[in-house]
Amino acid sequence: MQYYEKALHILMKSPCTDEMIQYLTRVTLKVLPNTPAQQYPSPPSSPTELSGKEPRLPSLRTFITKLVRYTNVYTPTLLTTVCYLNKLKRILPKDAKGLPSTIHRLFLACLILSAKYHNDSSPLNKHWAKYTDGLFSLEDINLMERQLLNLLNWDLRVEQEDLILDLQTLLEPIRDHVVATQIQIKKRQQRSSPVAQQLSNAKLFDYQRNYSVASNLSSSSTLVGQSRSGSSSSINLKSQRPADIWQDSDPRGYAWRLEQQV
Repeated sequence: MQYYEKALHILMKSPCTDEMIQYLTRVTLKVLPNTPAQQYPSPPSSPTELSGKEPRLPSLRTFITKLVRYTNVYTPTLLTTVCYLNKLKRILPKDAKGLPSTIHRLFLACLILSAKYHNDSSPLNKHWAKYTDGLFSLEDINLMERQLLNLLNWDLRVEQEDLILDLQTLLEPIRDHVVATQIQIKKRQQRSSPVAQQLSNAKLFDYQRNYSVASNLSSSSTLVGQSRSGSSSSINLKSQRPADIWQDSDPRGYAWRLEQQV
């Protein structure tokens, strides 16, 4: 669960993407799966015939994309709409039907309530009417908002567990990346820590060994030097006679021997 929480935090900090809009479109269409698709005029009507008529109903994805672009809605506000849509899906009868514009109304009403409930300031309903490019009037916005509040029993609370459950499709790739990153970090730590410890122990062992060998060599050389110097001095004392400068024929040679003895 902790990986999903991290993934949710990353997702909510991300900007709105086409993948999010596609997911919102699929979720909204599942609320009323029996709603008939929009019937476009065939052949297309002339501009003269279209004058004075209601704006042509765009596709749901185009409608959501325009709302996101016009309002600059925050990602948490936009994605919380999924929770309200899924609540509606559980509340409404499975055979419920509506007009082609009903799914547009459902999404817009959920987005409006999400913006008002989760933000300190949000657009007014007259602004939302303008964001629809004249598709819905202010009276339509007010009506769909009241109807949705009644359907949800005025309960607009959304918990973190609800977001993780309803946004699992968007969270899965992020969660996998978080898990893979954590595994790589642990592997690097496992590789680096034992090696560093082994190198430290090896250096300490080499230092102690070298110090012990050096100490033994120093002690041996001292004993050998002392024995050698003692034996050579005793030999010199026994072999050499006292010098007599009065009878020596070559004083310079004596001086050299004297310096040598000293």
